[in-house]
Amino acid sequence: MDLTGYRIRITNAANCPVFNEDDIFNFSGYALALPMETHLCMGFAQNLASVLPEISSVNALAFEFSCNGEKIGQSCSLTYLIEKSDIEAKILPGAIPGKNIEAISHLLLNLPMFRSFDKNSMLRFLSYFQVEHIYDLGFKSYRTGDIFIKKGEPGRNLYIIIAGRAEVIDEKGNSIAFLANGEVFGEMSLISGNPISATVRATAPSTVIRLSSRDFSRILPKFPALQTYFSRLLTQRLSRSNIERAKDLSAVMAGDLSEMPPEDVMQTMHINQKSGVLNFHRGDVRAHILFNQGEIIHAEYDGQTGVEVIAKICQNRSGKFNFSPKLPPEAEKMEILGNFMAILMSALKDIDDS
Repeated sequence: MDLTGYRIRITNAANCPVFNEDDIFNFSGYALALPMETHLCMGFAQNLASVLPEISSVNALAFEFSCNGEKIGQSCSLTYLIEKSDIEAKILPGAIPGKNIEAISHLLLNLPMFRSFDKNSMLRFLSYFQVEHIYDLGFKSYRTGDIFIKKGEPGRNLYIIIAGRAEVIDEKGNSIAFLANGEVFGEMSLISGNPISATVRATAPSTVIRLSSRDFSRILPKFPALQTYFSRLLTQRLSRSNIERAKDLSAVMAGDLSEMPPEDVMQTMHINQKSGVLNFHRGDVRAHILFNQGEIIHAEYDGQTGVEVIAKICQNRSGKFNFSPKLPPEAEKMEILGNFMAILMSALKDIDDS
């Protein structure tokens, strides 16, 4: 692939016999231009060849990768960035790249959402943001009484409170819950694809980070730690606001998709750690999903199988569903298809894209 406009910058080198920290090499067309005195490490070359396809699919400002000397029998390691050559020219006026990234990284690492991240994970997370977002990350300030999100509107952003306070209110203006620094809201709509379920407003001057639905759906599958965080958060949210519906489903094991869409039914199966077969019926079309302790082990839609059919099942907003708490014998040999939250997010993203 043509990487003109990108360069490699070594950010950390430990016992590396070839590269030094802060070395910079430019790409020229399909080739990497190295100084005459620099030898190319074969281990690094193999590592570079394996990561280049990742760059062609995401138009981010910078990508972080790691390399070690295992393939060449050396006890060395390095970290490097593949970044746009004109990165400095794309910085917002007055911004200082090193200090800005360091300050943003330090701020985010102190939030509950990123507690499991280390410095390298955070740098990799930041590398996925588009040029226009990486230095402000959607930071926005609100005054007391301002509305963050309103019930019934489509979900467009995930919000993280950096400073200030907010309250969740019902249609009559009554407080349902209060939110403080580090807490997240707006994620339920992004995960389920449903409209905002409650209004959230600022009760004090507040600053938040807004992560767009596009960035959220693109980044979440790449970070298992975030998938785990949102799975737990989803469990907490449902236990507070949707527990009665979950109880009803567990008892009745049947319902109408016009009242409870497929993704909500699947989330309930996951949260309640159900094992059995979830069936969907709409006219002559039949679909079913096998769950083992709340994890998806098989999915089938109108004769097609695989994780890809989850998106087709989620598209149905009419029809019936029922759950049978008994797995067929062949399910004993089936393995989990993947992280539940990642599967569901991918399915909903496919629906949005189509």
